[in-house]
Amino acid sequence: MDVKLRAQSLIEFGLPRNWIALVVERFAQGGITSLTSNELYMIVKRVCNILRTEASVIDVRGDCRVVGSLHGSIESLQAIFRTYGWPSDVCYVFLGDYLATIDDKIQTNVFVLLLIFKVVYPKHILLLRGASECEHCAADMGLLDLLTTSFTASLYREFKSVFKYLPLAARANGIHLMCNASLSLKRGNLLDLEQVVRPCTICHRDGIMRLLARQPSRLGDHTLQADPLEDFDEGETEDVCEAISFMKRSNMKICVRNEGIEQSLAGGYNVEGRQCNVISIASASNIRGQPCRGVVLAVHRNGASTLHPTDPKAAKPDVRLIMYCPNK
Repeated sequence: MDVKLRAQSLIEFGLPRNWIALVVERFAQGGITSLTSNELYMIVKRVCNILRTEASVIDVRGDCRVVGSLHGSIESLQAIFRTYGWPSDVCYVFLGDYLATIDDKIQTNVFVLLLIFKVVYPKHILLLRGASECEHCAADMGLLDLLTTSFTASLYREFKSVFKYLPLAARANGIHLMCNASLSLKRGNLLDLEQVVRPCTICHRDGIMRLLARQPSRLGDHTLQADPLEDFDEGETEDVCEAISFMKRSNMKICVRNEGIEQSLAGGYNVEGRQCNVISIASASNIRGQPCRGVVLAVHRNGASTLHPTDPKAAKPDVRLIMYCPNK
């Protein structure tokens, strides 16, 4: 797949003129297969070492941009950086699901480019774990076959290490909880997620709670109690009710998650909950050749949050539904 990136622009917007810049230049021409096994190994190894120093729940202070599912669209990622600022100046939180399949072929260029930027700007590129960031799911999608045929099989072990060390969630200014939609919020609270010891393998088919349930010394019955579903409005899904209950137990105000492909094609974002405090976003502006309304969530230091289109030419989304300011 044509990556369609201008390497010179990437260098001009903050990537240093050193080894990593040369890697980006070749990556811009041909994607992951233009890299050597040694170069890819060095990138993944460096990222893994950075992730080891990060907490299971990342604390974000100040302004940030939250990016939902990209579904393998590197053009959407490029548009986001060009429109809202490059990682040299702007902090980005990515909600996971970096791998995708198009026509039964795995797309890895988005993930690899984010890994490269993570090496250069570790404090401004914050990568959370998604459903595809699991050794079993990634293998099913074709990552193992790709690495085995184009590089070496040992590289997959390094990718698995990155998956296992990816943080589970992020907390912005003590108000916004950000996570992948595959992370179960049925039990526990944010403190329980903070105590999760990595590296750990969490498959989205099992959910995080199975892992938490193996640590009874930290989790008492009162912690695992969920609010009764009858406390919520009729029509709210069980998933939304669980997110609202989790926020109440964690003293958070807004939960930001990623959207699936169907929702992305339909509108790009969804706002649910009695107080409009469960926001799901997708940031791809094009999925499998079909245009869609991707959005980016801007989280401001005063607690307010606003939606903005991935494609600046698209109509601006209605931000009134999701505006929140703790001072009002």
